[in-house]
Amino acid sequence: MTSHGSNHEVRKPNYTLRRIKTLLAIIACTASATLLFTWRTADSQTATVLVSVIYILTGLWLTVRFAPRD
Repeated sequence: MTSHGSNHEVRKPNYTLRRIKTLLAIIACTASATLLFTWRTADSQTATVLVSVIYILTGLWLTVRFAPRD
């Protein structure tokens, strides 16, 4: 039985990528929330559902991202 962790190098996290992903999630969450609360359209229910899904997913991602780790 071999040990897979013996030659494993520790990589530094890519903080620039993390910042970009977080910034994009914040922008998407803010934009979708703004559209959700100000956009009054009865014609396009598909667009409303899409904006709602984006809002929920980005909100969940940000919640998990900034949740305290114990």
